[in-house]
Amino acid sequence: MHAVGCGEAPAGAPPLTLDQALGTAEHPGVRLCSLYGAALELDPVLRGFGHGGS
Repeated sequence: MHAVGCGEAPAGAPPLTLDQALGTAEHPGVRLCSLYGAALELDPVLRGFGHGGS
């Protein structure tokens, strides 16, 4: 999963809401973009809500 503005994000991919991003980040095998900060932004939120993280 890529942060907004990441050049590696699929062309035309719509931005996710926070709920969509959190739900997606929980799926096994999903990796969060570290290049533009998706992991930095979502990992603390996932941990704060008792989610597993990336």
